[in-house]
Amino acid sequence: MALAVAHRQGASEAVFANTLGYLCEGSGSNIFVVLGGRLVTPPLSSGCLAGITRGLILERLECDVDQRRMCPSASSERWKRRFLTSALRDVQPIGRIDGRALPFGPGPRTTTVAQACTALQAREPDPPG
Repeated sequence: MALAVAHRQGASEAVFANTLGYLCEGSGSNIFVVLGGRLVTPPLSSGCLAGITRGLILERLECDVDQRRMCPSASSERWKRRFLTSALRDVQPIGRIDGRALPFGPGPRTTTVAQACTALQAREPDPPG
């Protein structure tokens, strides 16, 4: 339902907080932000699903990722770069929140992660079956 509302508002995804009010995930994606030059994503204990692309980033990319709780209300000014990940989206920069355009486009960390994920997926054979 939230995704249908997001689509009616011109968005491609709906992002949710968990029952404690911390950033969790999208309707079919995981979320990452760049904070102080480091990648940050909610931990699985937040209730988010362990997405395939999220797993690739955490396990196989040579970059540091902090998994920690994030309060969405405090995020808009501090998180200058944000992106979603999923098997269907790969790495998709977030350009708008609640219909408001963000002042920053994809940054170097987002671009690096996107390129690395593409390279990893090109090397990965399809699972049997």
